[in-house]
Formats: sequence, C-alpha cells, structure tokens
Amino acid sequence: MRKISVECPTSNLDEYRRLAELACELGATHLSASQVELSMWQWNVNRYDPYPNWSLHRPTIFKFIVPEELKGYLPEDYAKRNLDTLVKRVEILKEFGLKATFNGMEPAYLPEKVFRDHPKWRGPRCDQPRRARTEYYAPCIDNPEVRAMYVRTIGELCKVAPFELFQLMTNDSGGGLCWNNRLYPGPNGPEVCRDIPIGERVVNFLGMFQEGAALAGLHDVEVNTRNIIEPDVPAVLPLLKKGQSINNRTLNSVISTDIVGFHNYYLDYSNPIARLTRLPKVADHIQQIIGKEDNNIMLAFRDLDEIDTIGFVKKYYRTMKKGVIGKYTALLEMAESFVGKDNAETLVEAWELTGQVYDRFEHLDTGGHIFVLGTVQQRWLTRPLVAFPAELKPEEKNYYREFQFQAQTEADADNLLDLQANRWLSGVGGRTLYRMVYQRTLPLLKQAISKMSSLIPCAVDETAKQYITSQSEKLKVWKCLMTNAMNVISFQFYLDETDYSTPPADKSYDISTQGDIRFYKMSEIVRTEINNMLELIDILRGAKQPVIHQAESKEFENIMLLGPDLIEQLEKKISIMENHRRDFERLYKSFNK
Repeated sequence: MRKISVECPTSNLDEYRRLAELACELGATHLSASQVELSMWQWNVNRYDPYPNWSLHRPTIFKFIVPEELKGYLPEDYAKRNLDTLVKRVEILKEFGLKATFNGMEPAYLPEKVFRDHPKWRGPRCDQPRRARTEYYAPCIDNPEVRAMYVRTIGELCKVAPFELFQLMTNDSGGGLCWNNRLYPGPNGPEVCRDIPIGERVVNFLGMFQEGAALAGLHDVEVNTRNIIEPDVPAVLPLLKKGQSINNRTLNSVISTDIVGFHNYYLDYSNPIARLTRLPKVADHIQQIIGKEDNNIMLAFRDLDEIDTIGFVKKYYRTMKKGVIGKYTALLEMAESFVGKDNAETLVEAWELTGQVYDRFEHLDTGGHIFVLGTVQQRWLTRPLVAFPAELKPEEKNYYREFQFQAQTEADADNLLDLQANRWLSGVGGRTLYRMVYQRTLPLLKQAISKMSSLIPCAVDETAKQYITSQSEKLKVWKCLMTNAMNVISFQFYLDETDYSTPPADKSYDISTQGDIRFYKMSEIVRTEINNMLELIDILRGAKQPVIHQAESKEFENIMLLGPDLIEQLEKKISIMENHRRDFERLYKSFNK
C-alpha cells in the first residue's frame, strides 16, 4: 500500500495539530510522531567533548521509556516529558486518522557506567575517533539480555503509540551494530558475537522492533534501516523477513520513496538561514513523482511557517503538469498569489536566481556543507579574526570556543579551517576554489536581492508582504554568510603563510606600499569582516520574523545551533577584533611605522 508521509519539526502540540490538519489535507497516510526534546544531558556529561551533539536531536527508544535495567543511568524525567508529549500526539493522530512513524537512531550509545556495571552488554565503539574525545559504545543487540530489554521496551512504547513504520539510522552519529563495516573506528565489538554473519545480525536487529510491536498487538509493522554499506547488502537481502528492508530495499524490490521538500539539515545549503525559498527545486521534486503511482511519497517541510512551499505543495503536488511549461506555469501562478499578475514573472526570476546560487554552492560539502561545518559548527560567524587566537583571554574566547565542533588540540581549534579534523579549504587551492564560487555567485545573489526587495510594495496582502520582506532579508543574510566564509578562508590563508618566528620586516621599497603587503591584506580582511558583521546586525535587528535558526534559550544552544543572543555575540566579536587590530604588527611590518 502506498504511503504518503509528512515530516516537519514542531515546537508544541498546537503546532503538531496544525501539522496533522495539513497532513490530512494533503491526503497523507503517515505522520512522524517521534520528535524529541534536545537531549542536552548527553552533552552535559562532558561539555569538552563535542561528539554527543550528533545525537541530541535524534529519537531513540530509551529517550521515551527508560527500562528498569537502565534506571539510574538515564534521566527518567526527560523520558517522561517525551512520552507524555507522544501520548498527546497519538491522540491527535487518531483524531485525523493518521498512522504514526518512528524516525530515529538505534542502537544508540549508552553511558559508560552501564557497561562498567554490565560488561557483557558492551557492543561496538560507534564514535568517529577524530571527532570525539571520549569513546562511545552502543549496546550489543546480539546479547540476549540487551535484546530482551529492547523488545520489552519497544512493546511498551507501541502500546502508547502504535508505530507501524520504523525508519532507523544506524552505524552513524553515535549508534551502530557490532562488527559492522560501516562503523567509523572499523568493525569492532565483543568477541562472543564476532562470527555472527552480517545478514543474521541485521535481521535480528530489525526483528527486535517487530517482536516488540507484536507485544502491543501490532503484527504488520515495517522496519527499515539505512547506512548498511553496499558490499554487505547481498548478504542481508536473502534473509530479510516480511516487513523488513535495508537501505529501502527488500530481496525482490526497491521500496522507492520520493521526497518533496527538504528534511535533511546537511543538504540545505543556506543553513543556518531559516527557510530561505527553494520553490523551483520543490517544483522539480513534484515533476519527478508525476506518473509514479506506486512510489511512496515523503512531503518534508522545514517549518509550518514555510508558506511558499506548503502552499505550493497543497496546490500542485497532485496536479502539476509535466515538463518545463508545467513547472513554470505553476510557479507563475504561485507568484501571482503573492505579488499579482503584473509582477509574478519578477518573483519567479528571484526564485530562480536563488536556486542558481544554491546550485553553485552544492559541491562545497564534505559530510556537511561549509555553512554548517564552518559558519555554525566552527562558529565562523561569531568568533573574532585575530592574529594570536591562543592568547585570547577566557572572557574573549569561551563564548564561542564551547560551541566549536573540535575534538583535537587547542591549536587545531584555533585554526579556522579545521572542519571536523578536515582542512580541505586550506592553502591556495582551497582559497581559490571558494573565491571563484563566491565571485561568480555574488552577482546572481545581488540580482535576487534586488528583485525580491523591489517586490515588497507589490505584495497583494499583509501576509504576502511579510513573506517577500522576510525572503529579502534572508537573501541579504546569505550574502553576509558567504562574505564571512570568504573572509575566514582568506584570513587563515595568510596566517598559514606566515612565519611566526621571523621578526617583521619591510617586504617592499615602493613608497606607496612600504612595509609588508600582508599587513595591509590582513587589515583589509578585518575591516571587511567588521563591516560585514555590522550589516548583519542591522538585518537581524530589523527583521520582524526569524531569519536565522537560533536556540530558544541559552540552555539549548549547542554546537549545531546558534545562540539566542546572536546579536550580542556579533557585537562582542567586533569589539575583540578592534581591540586586537594592532596585534598584526608583531607579524608584519606596518606601513606607517
């Protein structure tokens, strides 16, 4: 039976009800119900280790119910909050005739004390060694006690929420199966289960969820797990049982799911900007499902306030005609609903230009896009550009250092281009690569900003005006993020080319450039970045709707989410850069001394 599922993060039950209404209107059969409160307690165990940040937002079984065996190890109050919310979500789903899906990660790592007290439960090491300061272990699901604990807890969970579909990620982000080739440290686990064939282990894992669901009277549950590497797939497929799949594949078929919209944080190349338009790409997604009557469909939204995508999907995901004419007829009609017939083409052009900018940046992705790995996770946006970052005082450094994804040395942390132990943007090659993209893309972005801004007076109503205004602001923020990346990459390039042991000396005897040209270059970068941040602050202060993803409170600021006090952090960055502006004289001969 074809599944039409809807995914969208929600902040409260009122929003979830709105989402269920939308799903019902779209003819959906399934709605994700497994979103959890950020599990900050996992990171708070050791704030010096960034790795748990991969897991904070990921649902796991024990984040809803703490079994008797794990009481005292996992926070029951946190699990109860998630379970209470889940109960209320299920009531809403029943009201609208929707089925619940669980989208999560298993088997997920457990606190080290669990394995000290129960050594036979210790399964594979599942962290990425260069991105973690501590080893993290998932439980061994081949251990009978562990498996029984899972089956029982899944049964309890399914009595509360009749999940009929489990979509599971494993072997990534702090979870994994014993002796699996996809584990970051390599195949590992307890010796006792080393010789269990990969197919038998995976089927045992998938069966765990079906057995647990059966305890709740659910006998047609489907379970899919991804991140099984392709060389292992042939060994697993023949052993799969009814309702089981890996990487969306069964022995005889591929369970095709076409995605309309965007649900993957790492594939949204404008992050951390909130809901920058992707409408032409959404139109492409809809074109791809035309005529595919048997494929499952996932309708994925980034926010319930994503009014352009939601409105477009509502109107066209079943009715759009094939081809270029069908696509642009729909986009023009949608644009007309925002700015009227006379201005619709200009809005479509702004959407198209924005899409072209996305496409130009798509390749800057190495396990995460640079605006995720750099702008956010290395805090390019908020950390100051200074000549001697190691000399910054705690009050000048802690506000950003705590939120860097950096598990190596402090020297690595001070290097702006160390992106999760990878420096692929360093040197002449990295700088040239980004500069070419930046210089060739900036004119397109400026055109998009100009066209979008010009349409504000043309909006047909207040809602449309808010949308056009907000999109214009987000495009301007995007320009600030791109410029910030250019400044950071260039700044580190000059630092890397500097011999810190050589006293400053004149490098030119031309009176107009006497001194060291690098002093001028670094001063220019500093000034450009300060002006860039001032521009960003003005945009943030003037915005009436959120334009950047930020934590709802300081309590929930984490490595993957900027803080609620972003403006104050940007102002602090500027002040620190101004205070250390003359530090470059210790490296390069000044022009005026």
